[in-house]
Amino acid sequence: MKILLSTSIFPNRFEPNRGVYIKKQVKELARREKLTILVPVPYFPSFIKNRGQSFYANIPVEDNLDGLHVHYPRFFIIPKIFRFLHGPFMFLSVYRFYRQVINRDKPDILLGFWSFPEGFANVLIAKCFKLPVVIGCRGSDINQLTKPCIQRKIISWTLGNCSRVLSVSEALKTEMTRKLGVPAERITVIPNGIEEDKFYPQEQGKVRETLGLNKRDRITVCVARLETVKGVDILVRAFAQVRCEGRLLVIIGDGEEMPRLKTLVEELGLSNHVLLPGSKPHDEIPLWVNAADLMVLPSLTEGWPNVLMEAFSCGKPVVASRVGGVPEIVNNPSLGIMTRPGDADDLAREINNALERQWDADIIRARVLGRSWATVAEELRCELTQILEGHKSN
Repeated sequence: MKILLSTSIFPNRFEPNRGVYIKKQVKELARREKLTILVPVPYFPSFIKNRGQSFYANIPVEDNLDGLHVHYPRFFIIPKIFRFLHGPFMFLSVYRFYRQVINRDKPDILLGFWSFPEGFANVLIAKCFKLPVVIGCRGSDINQLTKPCIQRKIISWTLGNCSRVLSVSEALKTEMTRKLGVPAERITVIPNGIEEDKFYPQEQGKVRETLGLNKRDRITVCVARLETVKGVDILVRAFAQVRCEGRLLVIIGDGEEMPRLKTLVEELGLSNHVLLPGSKPHDEIPLWVNAADLMVLPSLTEGWPNVLMEAFSCGKPVVASRVGGVPEIVNNPSLGIMTRPGDADDLAREINNALERQWDADIIRARVLGRSWATVAEELRCELTQILEGHKSN
């Protein structure tokens, strides 16, 4: 089976952590099937000042990313305005490049991740070349991008006109059916996996010594993009209620909320209790997880947050908001505690409870054993094979 993968949510040499979970299953899928990987990146006309994303111009048209050959075609975009036009802009911008690739490689099926704008463009391209197309939804593309009315209608049309929709959780599947009218029978749930060779229990004292952390502290770790929907400001306010000598909160990540979080930490007098080291390479995350006594995720919305599974794989309990696929991951009280999203008081209370409680690392780790990215890729491959067989018989 020859697969054309098309998604803008994928790592590049300037954003190694972008779409890293998509890359993991794609790498495993590439061991089994022939893949052509296309990752459209924005092109900004010279008169548009957009310093925060100027690095896109320096991404090579072709690159080798951890053994994967990746093409980075450009698509025109006007940042921050007329977002509902990003899908048509992408289609018109990349059509010629995609036509050349499709004529050359003759793929059997188009696999796309993210429903908008690339989902819309992928469906149009698939229709032009009579290819079956599968759209994988991750979470925020449904939870956030569907809020504007026009975008919601475009995403609804996209998911209604593809061959199959993939979801990372039952909760997201229900949301697509309820909000967008996608029939439940056209949605397949394939949860994410973990890297068992990277996320495994390590001796906490040695890991803390490596990271320069106090071996005696009770450490809470949060790994998240610093955006409003991740609720990290709520976590900081909650930690102000449970701080005491020997307790430390480490928030790993970067984003638009960083300046506000730094100010909030100072205002609440938490400079000695909260550490903001910024984003870290994904390969370093297992060290921070193993250094922790507790993993916290205070998100306001979620799809299938892999950081929780990675915490389990290291034998660490979690405290997380009861949103999205979280109840499907934290499906037993022996694994962690769920809290009301956006409620700092509830979050503080449960962080305190979790830090005082004794947890069984073996029970926690058993929750995710066997859910590797190879397993995820095989489930995806079987789904694509079934879709392709149905397409050929029609």
